[in-house]
Amino acid sequence: MFVLILLSAVAPCAQYRVLPGKLDPDGLPTTSARICLGTTEADRCYTPPSDKYAFGLEPKAQTVAKLSGQDLILFTATFSGGGSGELTNLALLEQRSSEFVNLLPAVQLTNQSEFKLWNLPQFSSLPILATADFVWDFAAMKASNYAEETHFARHRYQIGVYVFDQRTQKYLERVHYVTPKKYPGLDDSDSIRVLDAEKRAILAKLQPGPG
Repeated sequence: MFVLILLSAVAPCAQYRVLPGKLDPDGLPTTSARICLGTTEADRCYTPPSDKYAFGLEPKAQTVAKLSGQDLILFTATFSGGGSGELTNLALLEQRSSEFVNLLPAVQLTNQSEFKLWNLPQFSSLPILATADFVWDFAAMKASNYAEETHFARHRYQIGVYVFDQRTQKYLERVHYVTPKKYPGLDDSDSIRVLDAEKRAILAKLQPGPG
């Protein structure tokens, strides 16, 4: 379950078309979704890159900021193989030379995760992306005879924080750690709530070190 905190209530721009992927008879994606410039078949599109997953479900696009006068667009699309797990691809797209360029490294989150865009001007003039995804401790599950660390039980979470870098003109991961405590999973909650609880630790890690 994802939570998106927008900097403003900006509707997706009309010149962008969001197209879902093709589905098989069971409703599972066989091709990935796209976001395209313009309104013709010749328009240039961004498709989540993957040689394993087709991110064809629930594509969404939202303008979240301006970068060099162009919209910065959050584009998400989801893969499902029909089981209890899903995977969502995140991209932060800027239009450059009539093409979409993804400014994020590969960011893919399970359905037991959370992400937020934070407005933190002390660190960046652009929104900062924070993510939390569960870490499945298979050894603990086996040691408990499969009574603990089940799929939707309490877990530790892997935190990733991505900040725009002026030199490379891309988002770089600035914070990466696993939470020392466990948080409720989907067995105990209808959504994942980790990032607000970890925000103080995240802000401390974003501070520049001495020297």
